[in-house]
Amino acid sequence: MSILLAIVALGVLILVHELGHYLAAKACGVYVERFSIGFGPKLLSKTKGDTEYCISAIPLGGYVKLHRMVEEEEPIAGKEDGAFFSKPYYKKIIVISAGVFFNVLFAVLLLSIAFTAGYKAHSPVVGTVAEGKAGDRGGFLAGDRIKDVGGESIRSWEGFITAINERRGEFSVGVERNGNNIILNLIPDETEYTNPLGEKGMIADTGMSAYIEPVVGGLTPGYPAEKAGIEKDDRFVSINGEQVRDWDDVVKIVRANPGVPLELVMERQGTEYSVTATPETSGEGAEAIGMLGIISSDGDITLREAPWTALGLGTERTVYMAGLIYKGIGQLISGKVSRENIGGPILIVQETANSAKDGLERYLTFTAFISINLAVLNLLPVPILDGGYVVMYTYERIMRRKISPAVQKAGMMVGMALLGVLMVFAFYNDIMRFIF
Repeated sequence: MSILLAIVALGVLILVHELGHYLAAKACGVYVERFSIGFGPKLLSKTKGDTEYCISAIPLGGYVKLHRMVEEEEPIAGKEDGAFFSKPYYKKIIVISAGVFFNVLFAVLLLSIAFTAGYKAHSPVVGTVAEGKAGDRGGFLAGDRIKDVGGESIRSWEGFITAINERRGEFSVGVERNGNNIILNLIPDETEYTNPLGEKGMIADTGMSAYIEPVVGGLTPGYPAEKAGIEKDDRFVSINGEQVRDWDDVVKIVRANPGVPLELVMERQGTEYSVTATPETSGEGAEAIGMLGIISSDGDITLREAPWTALGLGTERTVYMAGLIYKGIGQLISGKVSRENIGGPILIVQETANSAKDGLERYLTFTAFISINLAVLNLLPVPILDGGYVVMYTYERIMRRKISPAVQKAGMMVGMALLGVLMVFAFYNDIMRFIF
């Protein structure tokens, strides 16, 4: 079922992209000869009006065939006014960019639905307070429930982190402790933070962490936890005889024991079992830490947003994701990110299927991420991609002269070659992941 949902998601994303081109072409008076989902030989075909609609054999994309993209193409009698090449510059850009625009809008819609339907978060309850840090200096204790920050109501730990990062200096924090409401003052320190792309920045540091139940939320394939037979939703009871109270206990013990066998007592559906797992070593010397390949749960509460709030959050998340993707592509080109991170259709289907297993929110969020990926990649200034056409038409507009058919054809060949190499590389990585 999850594989079917993955295939449906990819098919819908392709349909949305091509629908953008199709509707924009119709609106701009361009004759659409064919609307195809997939490439290559046609499997199913139906002509309605003047347009042929078909499903083709190679499900790696789709296309909308516009009448006379270039002047040299053979005209169709009675369709002279619908030739794409003769349309004004702004109409060409609208038609070419519409697919990307629709993918972005679709991502905003999916994320907005996810925020409205409900998303996981952690309760705003303090789990640990580091001695001497801002939280300790402010008088916070483990078990405190954060109620508000500077009068702003707090519903989750993630919301608490966002709120303190929006402030500077000293501010008040409303806390519930043992049934009583008290006000504490907090002056966070600043600490260096490295984002998923390796970029450094400064964020607020309170020295406090959320209380997170010691339940496995996910596993990294090939790491010790998976090899030991641990499964998602298993709960840590003890490690080497030491009782585990929360996720922070698990992290501290595992990190402190790289390469050291650990006796783990776990609980699965009310039944305890024991396994031995040896954390892999990450780093060298004094900086070496242990890694079991486990991920904490998404959260213990479900939050839902009002539609307008969800729309704003969906838009913000879309912009954030697009920025990460662009930066990731730049780091991939510069070599800062390994080429092994490139994934193809097999990985996309696999990850979409996994997200479907984790619930509606994950499924919608990952599908939105792929939609944004399609938008970003299609905007790259590579011949044959939408971005390549935008560059070409903009060049013609500025220079006031047409690019010759020979140059266009050469550019298309280069673009196809680049995409072909990328696709082969992506398939190779997918196959290697599948085998190993």
